[in-house]
Amino acid sequence: MRNGVFLDTSFLISLVNPAEANHQTATLFYRHFLKERMPMAISAIVVAEFCVKQRLDTLPMEQFVPLPFTHEDAVVVAGLDFKAYQSPAVPRPVLKDDFKIIGHAESRSFGYLATGDGSTMGRYCEDLRLRGELHVRAIKLGDGFSFAAFSPDGQSDLGSILEEEAVEYDTERS
Repeated sequence: MRNGVFLDTSFLISLVNPAEANHQTATLFYRHFLKERMPMAISAIVVAEFCVKQRLDTLPMEQFVPLPFTHEDAVVVAGLDFKAYQSPAVPRPVLKDDFKIIGHAESRSFGYLATGDGSTMGRYCEDLRLRGELHVRAIKLGDGFSFAAFSPDGQSDLGSILEEEAVEYDTERS
C-alpha cells in the first residue's frame, strides 16, 4: 500500500484547527488524499497524542484507517537508529514517539507520512529514507501544498501547478 499516507499528530491538529499556521496546507493535502482515494491512516500512538489536547470526535474518523501498534510494528521501530538523533535539544520521549510513528508507517507499507513537524519528524523520515532504512517519504506541511510531494524527483508539471492554484482559489472562496 505504498500509495497510502500516514497522518501525524501535527497534521491532524493543523487540519482541524483554523488558527494553526498550516491549516490551509493541511486542508489542501486532505482534499487531495480524498480526491485520489489515498488511504489515510492514523496510529494508536497518534490518537493518544492528539487526545491529550483535543477530543477524538473532532476528527473526520470515517475517512481514516485506525491502526493499532502491534508487536510486529515494534520490531520494525526497534530496527531504526533513533539514538543517532538524540541531543539535549530533543527530549528522548518525543524522539522515541516520532520514531514509533515513522516505524509504524514503514511497518504497514505506507508511502507517505504527512507531518507539520518538518524540522524534526520530517527530517528524521527523509534522512532514514535517503540512507535506505525505510521507504516512507515525508510530506512536510511547512513546505506548502505541492504535487511535487508525490513525485520521486520532487518535480511538478505546469498542469499540477495550475490545478493547485485552482484548488487554492476554490478554498479561499469557501
